[in-house]
Amino acid sequence: MFSLGNEIKLTVFGSSHGPYIGGTVDGIPAGINIDLEFIQRWLDRRKPGQSLITTQRNEDDTIEIIGGCRNGFTDGSPFTFIFKNKDYIDRHYDELRDNPRPGHADLTMFYKYGEYRNYEGGGFFSGRMTMPLVAAGALAMHILKKYNIKIVTYIKSAGGISMASKVPVDENYVYGFKTRMPDRENDELLYQKILRIIKEGDSLGSIISTEVYNVPSGVGEPFFNSVESEISKAMFSIPGLKAIEFGSGFMLGGMRGSEAKDEFYIENGKIITRTNNSGGILGGITNGMPVTFNIAMKPTSSIRLPQKTVNIKSMEPSEVKVTGRHDPFISFRAVPVIQTMTAFVILDLMMSRKTL
Repeated sequence: MFSLGNEIKLTVFGSSHGPYIGGTVDGIPAGINIDLEFIQRWLDRRKPGQSLITTQRNEDDTIEIIGGCRNGFTDGSPFTFIFKNKDYIDRHYDELRDNPRPGHADLTMFYKYGEYRNYEGGGFFSGRMTMPLVAAGALAMHILKKYNIKIVTYIKSAGGISMASKVPVDENYVYGFKTRMPDRENDELLYQKILRIIKEGDSLGSIISTEVYNVPSGVGEPFFNSVESEISKAMFSIPGLKAIEFGSGFMLGGMRGSEAKDEFYIENGKIITRTNNSGGILGGITNGMPVTFNIAMKPTSSIRLPQKTVNIKSMEPSEVKVTGRHDPFISFRAVPVIQTMTAFVILDLMMSRKTL
């Protein structure tokens, strides 16, 4: 039911407050070495409770591989893994059964699944379901190392604070910053702002940038499986992600053709462009320049301030005040999800073109 990919296919299962969450990746060739420490490192970058600006839910998010692996190598069968949920408190959601939180999937979940819906902690609409996305994406990132493909994701702007420096081509660099905005001065400013937001019982959204280097030219399957289409589909599987743009994106709508064009020239025997307004993609196919895109992550809807809603049983106005543990700045933990899911899509597209 919940699947992504073409040549490699990721299927996820479980829920936020169920006993397990897991995933299966079908299509990974036999003989790929499984670097469990590498995968766990990316999972640790996503897990809760690692900072004052994340939810304080206490989970270790340790991966357990239950299929598709023999003696540390993939065996050609579906690569299957699970995570055990340990720290969940269902009583925090009793009031929310009939009082949907504004901005959440609570109401649409009721419309679709009715009384049988899994609503605790957002059920399978929860950000906790991004765990198997990271596991699968980290495996893909490990495979892409062989091709020197590097993916850099970082907080570009949040709360009126924006990046003021160039980000190194280093997949790990951003994780040395408290907010994952890799700019020393603005990182601290944003961190202090998030702490103030927490005291106010509110939350903060952001713009998150991704840059993919060394993707071969000619990757992408038009018409309906363009690079943009496949990345977008993967990105919108991430809860809270509401918009995406490639290259200069919406700024192109205010440009002239003479400004927007990416003129070609030759450097070291390779055709490249002087600018990269197209984000490394033309006609849905990579042109050899870095693939770049920005996403908008909305502020978490679970805030401690009273919110107006409607009781779905009485059909009367009501009010809800969310308790429990929630992320005031979910973008912090979204960074590794976006980064690893980008790797999954790039690997899938390269396998579709048989460039591996």
